[in-house]
Amino acid sequence: MLSKQMKNQVKIWGFVIAAIYVVCFAFLAVHKFQIWILSPFVESLIAVIMGAGASAIIVGIILVFQSAIQAEQEKKQEVFKAKMKLYSLIIDKMEAISKDDKISETEDKEIISILAKIGLLSNPKTFEQFNNFIINLKDEEGNISDNYASLLLDFIGSARDDLEVQEAMTIEQEEKLKKIKKESIKVAESLSKPYQKTVFNDIDSMIKCLYEKSKISEKTEEMIRYIFNYLKENKNDKITFKFSPSLISVKKDERNFLGITSTKTKGIYIEHIQDRDGIQYLKKFGLEISPKSNFFQVKIPDLSEFKKCQDAIVDYMNK
Repeated sequence: MLSKQMKNQVKIWGFVIAAIYVVCFAFLAVHKFQIWILSPFVESLIAVIMGAGASAIIVGIILVFQSAIQAEQEKKQEVFKAKMKLYSLIIDKMEAISKDDKISETEDKEIISILAKIGLLSNPKTFEQFNNFIINLKDEEGNISDNYASLLLDFIGSARDDLEVQEAMTIEQEEKLKKIKKESIKVAESLSKPYQKTVFNDIDSMIKCLYEKSKISEKTEEMIRYIFNYLKENKNDKITFKFSPSLISVKKDERNFLGITSTKTKGIYIEHIQDRDGIQYLKKFGLEISPKSNFFQVKIPDLSEFKKCQDAIVDYMNK
């Protein structure tokens, strides 16, 4: 597309040239030349010159438009190359960062630099998706998040849209892409070391591991034990629990339904809540609720806050 400045210039010059030709043709039409033997020759010569001028102007306008369109295409091509290079860099950088399952201060600074480049080149949706990715990339101790694969693939999907690697998809293609994404997450979790999860038989083993990694305090241990025991006592037959080094997964019909994460200083997070009506209900208790890529996260800083809404959480879990 032509830039706004270029469009204005074309309009101005087009108006000026059209005005000159209108005046000239009007003059030839209404002016009575004196009788002169060479008058027919002169008039025909003027007509030829003006016709040639009109042709030159038309060709000039076409060349201006063509030049502007070509410049715009070259600009888009350069931006596309820069975006492709940037997104490839991000994938390589995330691969290097995730190898040790930890994000260092130096890597934090590198991610901030990438964020600035994303803000410069990417569309708002991709910029927002990358923001969400890095916000949820690690916990307060710098450990890689358990849903790293899902977050990364969400960003890759947004990058695909930004690069326009595929035209508008049909409903069937969108469903197929969602299915492929789910399968990709499973593959990533099964093949990549950062995504392999240790599973414990009970909450005691999990808490012991958290203490060894300095990811829990006495306060958060009390909270997580109370929350787990309360949910366990009030669950229905469809609910089961799975223990990992980072969270308690509440499963419903063998599928992840809720996640309970403990931190050393900030209390407990209950996440993966997807029911917007349920979230509106929980907001009445004054809890801090953060929307994530496709779920909500509820922050519970101390046990008294959980006790205010514990029945609502149980109702949501058992519905």
